[in-house]
Amino acid sequence: MRDIVALCKVYMINILSNKFAFVYNLLLPIIYFIYKNVTLTSSTSHFTAPAMETIGNFWAYIIFATILNNVIVSLIVQREQGFYKQMLFVVGSKLKVITAIFLVQLAIICIELSIFNILVMIVAHQLSFKLLFAGVAVALLSALPVTLIGSVLLIFKIKIESINILLGIILFGLLFIMSVPTSYSFTGLVILLNPLSFVTEMSLQVQNTVFNTGLVNAGIWLQMVIVSLCYAIIGYYSFSKFSVNAIADRV
Repeated sequence: MRDIVALCKVYMINILSNKFAFVYNLLLPIIYFIYKNVTLTSSTSHFTAPAMETIGNFWAYIIFATILNNVIVSLIVQREQGFYKQMLFVVGSKLKVITAIFLVQLAIICIELSIFNILVMIVAHQLSFKLLFAGVAVALLSALPVTLIGSVLLIFKIKIESINILLGIILFGLLFIMSVPTSYSFTGLVILLNPLSFVTEMSLQVQNTVFNTGLVNAGIWLQMVIVSLCYAIIGYYSFSKFSVNAIADRV
């Protein structure tokens, strides 16, 4: 436990020094949200169902982008630069290193969502502690499954200089897939394999529960559990195959 706490301190200092990550993960969605909802600043607005769905989409982006940039990419860069091997030598456990990175990023995600939700309340001229609570709840429920599915990138030979391009392709590709309409439950289950759709749907279900704005759909929760199990299988395989040695230079 002491090793994990010590690693958390190291990774927290490291992530706070990376200002670009916050620009990509938080500042860009904030700017886009203000641009799309500039008319709301002139009057008090209510958290309607369409508004909550929009908020859920932004939550999904922030959570997924943060995990990709600060967990998955961080592990790849550390491996290629030899830092991961050093940390593993010090603590002697791959699980401890990955757990420390995940816990730090979970805290960062909760902070990012809280900042975004405060901005939403300012724009809408409404104070809502339920919105803050719902954001943190979604982060706690979705961060681990999204990390597990994102870990599939760890098994590929990716050069550091190609990571940002790859992330852009992945994000835009998943956003495009989200736009595909669904009608049948099997199709819905397949769409939930998209981590952005997964987090968005979880956001809607949590919002329905917290704000009491709709019925809790047991069928959708069951689908999300099934998808989470699929993510877990992929994550277990990916982390088990994650090499301690740099591999991109052998491409």
